[in-house]
This record gives sequence, structure tokens and C-alpha cells, in this order.
Amino acid sequence: MTVHTGAIARFDLTGKVAWIPGGAGLLGTAVSRALAEHGAHVIVADLRADAAEAVAETLVADGYSAEGRALDIGDEAMVKREADAIVAQHGHLDLMVNMTFYYTKASMEEMTAEQWEAGMRVSLTGAFVATRECGRVMVQQGRGSIIHFSSMYGVVSPDPRMYPPSQTPNPIDYGVAKAGILQLVRYQGVFLAEKGVRVNAIVPGPFPNPDSQGADPDFVKLLKAKCPTGRFGHPEEIAGAVVFLCSDAASYLTGTQIVVDGGWTAW
Repeated sequence: MTVHTGAIARFDLTGKVAWIPGGAGLLGTAVSRALAEHGAHVIVADLRADAAEAVAETLVADGYSAEGRALDIGDEAMVKREADAIVAQHGHLDLMVNMTFYYTKASMEEMTAEQWEAGMRVSLTGAFVATRECGRVMVQQGRGSIIHFSSMYGVVSPDPRMYPPSQTPNPIDYGVAKAGILQLVRYQGVFLAEKGVRVNAIVPGPFPNPDSQGADPDFVKLLKAKCPTGRFGHPEEIAGAVVFLCSDAASYLTGTQIVVDGGWTAW
């Protein structure tokens, strides 16, 4: 077995328990694998229990430590139960990477208050509840790292000129919730810092799903033209930033964000 020393050892997550709400999604699958590859026991959590179990089974088959669990992050009681169950089973909870989101795809003009609140319930309120519950455990331990996924559309507005008729522009509830994530991270990062818990955000840029937006050639052309790198991101390209924020290499980072967007928000 290779023994890592020095700088490389600071990225080692061996012995850590990582809970990943949304871990069976496009980016979540890549993040789950990266954390497992760096030694963490990965708990892939998703609203789609079968998808979570499938990701975990693949990791286990490849020799890593993982399990799949169902989770509706919009259900406050379920979030609390799951956090408690993880601690009861494993004795500790060291890392939480929240990658969940929800939106209705309704236009700003047609969106109802009920639709707006449904988006907020998962994308923002769910993030708050997950941090509250994980933070409670991590404060007792005196250590922990929490990472939330925001979005480039939590930093800038969608450009309506880049959406062809075949595509619905990114909805307003999504962007507002993801902007709220950044303030949530700043607030919680400050208040949990002295208790040994770090809270940070990842801000992804364009990572279109190849089975939906990524399959639309007109949209892909506009998407690539909008990005300084001339292309969109691949899921594995976001995983390194997550590993970094989870690891001791980021021990002095809290209340901040890492933007992984190919330069999208730089112009």
C-alpha cells in the first residue's frame, strides 16, 4: 500500500465519512467517486434511492467504500433522521457535500408563488437544514467540512440571447436560491469557524446534461461561444475542487467559494 506523506497526505480522506445529498446526479456521481478514491466512506444520498444505490454499488465493485441511501432534502424531519442515523451507524460524520436542487422551469411571468416556494424549499431551505443538522454533529466532534453547490447563475444572470426556442431559460427561482447559498455559506462559515467546522461553496459553470440540454446542438453552440474556454465542463473537472475543500489542504478556508466555470463569470 502506498503511504502518502507531505503535501499529498493533506488530500487524504481515509477514515472520513462523507454524506453527499444529490450524489447520484451528473456531477454528484463524479464527486462521489473522487471522494471515495481519496479514501472516504461515501454515503450517496438521493431522492432517487435506486440511483443512489447504483452509484454506491459501482464504487464498491471498484474496491471503494460506499453505500446508497434515500434522501428528500426538502423534508426537514428526514434530513434530521438521516444525519442521526449516519452518526449512529458510523460514529461520526466528517464531510457533507450538498449538490441538490429543484426548479419548476416556469417562466418569470408565469411562475406562481407555490412554484417559487417549492424551488426555495429544496434548493435553499434544504441547504440550511442540512447544514444545521450536520453542523450540530460536527460541532460536537470539533471538526468537519460542509460544502454547498451554488451556480454561475447565483453570481450572474442567464443571458436570454443564448437560449434558442428549443430551450427554456434558466428559471429565476433557481438563480435566487443559488445566490442565497453563497450568503448562507458566508454566514455559517463565520459562525461555525471557531467550533472547528468549515463551510464553503462550489460555483459550477456550464455542465449541461448530455441527455437533455447537452443533446441540443443549437444550445451547445451558443453555450460554448459564451464561455472563454470555448467549451463546457466535464463532471470530473469539478471533483478536484471538492476534494480540496474536504481535505486538510483547505484547513484555512471557510465562508468562501471556488468558481469552476471555465471563465464564464470573468467577463
